[in-house]
Amino acid sequence: MTAHKTRPGPAPGLEKTATLDEVKLMPGDALQLQPLVEGPQERLTVRIIGVMKPKSVLVTAPMIDGKLIFVRDGQPFLVRAFSGLNVCAFKAKVLKAQHAPFPYLHLSYPETVQLMRIRKAVRARVQIIAALYDRAGGRQIGAGRIVDLSVGGARIQVPRGFPVPGEQVYLAFKIRLDDIEEIVETSAAMRSVADEDDEEGRPATALGVQFGELNPQQRLLIMNLVYQYLLKETD
Repeated sequence: MTAHKTRPGPAPGLEKTATLDEVKLMPGDALQLQPLVEGPQERLTVRIIGVMKPKSVLVTAPMIDGKLIFVRDGQPFLVRAFSGLNVCAFKAKVLKAQHAPFPYLHLSYPETVQLMRIRKAVRARVQIIAALYDRAGGRQIGAGRIVDLSVGGARIQVPRGFPVPGEQVYLAFKIRLDDIEEIVETSAAMRSVADEDDEEGRPATALGVQFGELNPQQRLLIMNLVYQYLLKETD
């Protein structure tokens, strides 16, 4: 009997061509629209309403600071999204901009999409205030700033001279995602301690921590927040 070899997925940084079906985007997933015109352009974030294969991809109309952004029929975009550990990209044009019963867009359905594998530990640079406690429900020992975040853990900058905890610390930080706001409270194992300067050049200490068990809602919120930051950074 001939052994069948398992086809490996794309290595980090390598691209492959796929179909939109394979990406399995779901209603509510975020997409980034980059206008295909010369010069600097603001990237617009929208959310999937549904997919009508092979006709169109329905998305919310883009808004900035609560104001609707004008999009014309036929306008071309480079569309990016995250699926699992892949970032996908495809070109699409606006088939129709609708305003009733609410503003939304019909984007053209792509024949193919490009998938690029991203690192297994998906991380993003953030700026989130975190409170640190000596134990669950215990005494607050100080506050720091999360500057690097993933579902598995974080890097937290605290002032130089901060009383570094022992093997474990308890954290509380607020996640804001669109209209959702939730306080995440979790234990965290100390993995590293290093002196560095913060973004303003002030002496700081960086605590590398690994989160304890998160509930499914917390994991989903953190992953969506990380993806949202990555969508802004991805070229």
